[in-house]
Amino acid sequence: MSEPSGVLSRQLLPASIAIFTTVALVAFEGLAVAAALPELAAELGGVALLPWTITGFLLTSGIATAISGPLVDGVGTRTMFRWAVAIFVSASLAAAFAPNMPLMVAARIVQGAGGGMISAVGIAAVGLVYPPHLVGRAFAANATVWGVMGVAAPAIAALMLTILDWRWIFLVNLPLGLAALAAGWRVLPGPRGIRDRRVDWRGAALVGSVTISLAMAVDRLDWTSLAWLAVVVAGAWLYIRHARRHPAPIVWLEHLIRQPYAGLALGLGLMVAGAIAAETYIPLYVRGALGAGTALTAWSVLFFTLGWTTGANISGRLTRRMAESTLTAGGFGLTFPALVVIWVAVSIGLPSAVVFGCLYLAGTGVGISTNSGLTLLRQVTPDDQLGRASAAHQVARAQGFTIGAALGGSVILLAVSRVVPDLETVRQLLAGETAGVTEVAAQGIADGFGLTALVGACVVAAGFPAILRLRKHLAPARAAKGR
Repeated sequence: MSEPSGVLSRQLLPASIAIFTTVALVAFEGLAVAAALPELAAELGGVALLPWTITGFLLTSGIATAISGPLVDGVGTRTMFRWAVAIFVSASLAAAFAPNMPLMVAARIVQGAGGGMISAVGIAAVGLVYPPHLVGRAFAANATVWGVMGVAAPAIAALMLTILDWRWIFLVNLPLGLAALAAGWRVLPGPRGIRDRRVDWRGAALVGSVTISLAMAVDRLDWTSLAWLAVVVAGAWLYIRHARRHPAPIVWLEHLIRQPYAGLALGLGLMVAGAIAAETYIPLYVRGALGAGTALTAWSVLFFTLGWTTGANISGRLTRRMAESTLTAGGFGLTFPALVVIWVAVSIGLPSAVVFGCLYLAGTGVGISTNSGLTLLRQVTPDDQLGRASAAHQVARAQGFTIGAALGGSVILLAVSRVVPDLETVRQLLAGETAGVTEVAAQGIADGFGLTALVGACVVAAGFPAILRLRKHLAPARAAKGR
C-alpha cells in the first residue's frame, strides 16, 4: 500500500474524521454555551448557579485530561475514544433536556469530563495514527479546526438561538458525535506494549481537590473563601508529599515548582484566569446591560477568540527574531491595559465598540503570551520529559480557566445582588419579561461586568512578576543567543 500523502488520504480519512470532528465539538461547546448563557438563565432560572455551567465544565475537563494520559497508554486510544465520545454525547443529551439549573450544571460537569478525555485522546492519537511526515500537518489541522470553530461557533450559535432555541446547541452533538464514533470505532490504535492501566488515583484526587477548592474559594467571595483556601493549602501540601514518594505522580513537581516551568505555570495561569474572568460573561453584559438581541449576544464572544488567534500567529512569526520570554512578557503589556480600559468604558458608558475592541486586544495579548510560552516550554524540555512537562503546563492553564470563570461569575453576581437582591429579576430581564426594574438591573449587570474586568486586570498583573523571574532565570541563555 502506498504511503499516504495527506491527513485526508483514503487510508487516514476515517481516523481524521473521528479526531477532527470530536475536536470541533469540544471547541464549539466552549463558545456556544457561553453565548447562550442569557437564554439558559431566562428559561431555567437559578441565576446564582449560572457561572457553574462554565466553571463545572472547565473543572472536570482539566482533571479528566490529566487522568486520561496514563489511561491512553494503558488501554489504547481506541477504547478511550469510545468512552470519551459516549460520555460527551450522553451528557450533551442530558443538558439539552435539563429542566432546571442544578441538573444543567450536573450535565455540564459530566460533559466536561468527556471533553477532557477527548482532548487527551486527540493529542495522543495524532502521534500514533499518522506517519512521521504527516504528524506536523495533523497537529496544524487540529489547530485549524479550533481556529475555524472559534470563528464559526458564534455564527452557528446565533443561528440556533434565533431560529431554534438553546437546547439545539447540545442536541447537535448527538448526530455529529455518533458519526465520529462510527468513523473511529475500529481504526484508532489499541494499547502499545504492556497493558498497564495503573493511574495515580490518589494524586489525581488531590489535584482534583485543590482545583475544586480553588473554584469554591472564589465562588462567593465571603468568609467561607478563607476556609476553602485552607483546604487548598492542605491539599497542595499533601500532594507535594505524595509526589515526592510516588514513582510516577500524575503531575511531576519539577514541572510546576522549578524554573523555568514555575514561571510559565504561575504567570500564564494567572493571565488566563484574569482574561477569562471578563471574557466569559461578555454575553451577559451585551444582553442584560445593553439590551442587544440574540445575534449580537452570540457574536460578542468572537472578539476575544479572534484576538487570541491573532496573537498566536504574531507570536509564531516573531519567535525567530525575539526571545520567547520577551514575547511572553509583551503579551501582558496588551492584556492588562485592555482590561482596565474595558472597566473604564463600561463605567462611563462608552460605546460597545470600545469594549469589543479591548476584548480583541486582551485576546491578542493572551495569544502572544500563551503561544510563546508553549514554544519556550518545548525548547527548555528534554524530549524524554516533554509529555510530562506538557501535561503539567496543561493542568496549570486548566486551573486558570476554571478559576477565571468562577471568579468572574462571583464578582458579577456579587455586584448585581447589591442593587437587585432578588436574582429572579435578573432572570426576567434576560428573558425580556420585565419593564419596571429593567434600568436598575441593567445598570447592576453593567457595573458587575466592569468590576469583573478590573478584577481580571489585577489577576493578570499578579502573574507578571512570575514572568519577570522567569526572564531573570533565562537571562544567561538569552545573552548567549544575543536576544
